[in-house]
Amino acid sequence: MINICLTKFTNDPWEKVIMKGFLKALKQMESFCTVEEIYGYPKKYYDLIILVGIRPIVKRNLDKSKITNFCKKIIDMGDFSMDPRRNCEDIYLYFNPSSKKLHDHYQYIPKFILEEYLYPETRKDNVLNVYVDHFAYSNPTLRQESIDTINKIFLDIKKSDVKMNVFYHTSKGIEINRLEPEIPKIGVSQCASYIPFEEISYYYRITDVFLPTHRETQGMLAQEIGACGGITVLQEWMYPKTTHDQFAAMLYEKSQTIDFHFIKKVLSGLNKEEIRNITLTKCGFLNFKNRLKEIIEMLFIKDKIS
Repeated sequence: MINICLTKFTNDPWEKVIMKGFLKALKQMESFCTVEEIYGYPKKYYDLIILVGIRPIVKRNLDKSKITNFCKKIIDMGDFSMDPRRNCEDIYLYFNPSSKKLHDHYQYIPKFILEEYLYPETRKDNVLNVYVDHFAYSNPTLRQESIDTINKIFLDIKKSDVKMNVFYHTSKGIEINRLEPEIPKIGVSQCASYIPFEEISYYYRITDVFLPTHRETQGMLAQEIGACGGITVLQEWMYPKTTHDQFAAMLYEKSQTIDFHFIKKVLSGLNKEEIRNITLTKCGFLNFKNRLKEIIEMLFIKDKIS
């Protein structure tokens, strides 16, 4: 029986969802392991510590000794297979598919969908529900790109005569039918209030069309809305190309007007369960759970052999 600790060092929304998924998967392996969820540095010894977050030791400048002295093995995680930030981990998990990896101990694990929250909601109306992502950018050089993109999205929405509900994530929460973008002052990289996953997933379930507004590396919103039967309408650069087959998508160019009449016509010929299955084939929870167990087994079997 492997004794596992899941720990994180911030309460960012992404980390909360990742913690929820790892905890759920490991609790379903009760004949294989025990699992404990903590916050911060461990206080007792474990067989395995899984660090939830994007390279938290490097990113948060953590004291390695307060982790390495409390476990046999460490699993770290991040976005990409070519991440050069090697630390003290025994396994590094990366979520974005790739044909190559930097080190042998780098292991791909698929992103997962929390299927109990993410499914198509039954609706009676024929209004197009459009979810617009919050304003954000990952570094200052991309700020203008995000400004131009979100301004374009709202301009195209206002020009369209298609009847729609707009769900827009802002610093106030989900604002319905707000048609002006929220762009913060220079130096503020995003404006989006934290909404518990159990609450915000309701809007995902009733969304027909998701419009990303910025460049993502680890974002899962396209896949989450895909699992609810919605399609993502995006420019190619917004999500890593290797993830584009994980959700139903339509691409448009920067100079191209988003045609909501055409989108609605396409949606009328699609079944939401079929759209959902595109995502579940790649990001179903069982795929994630089985791969996680395989990686942990590999880690400890290798240790026994050596």
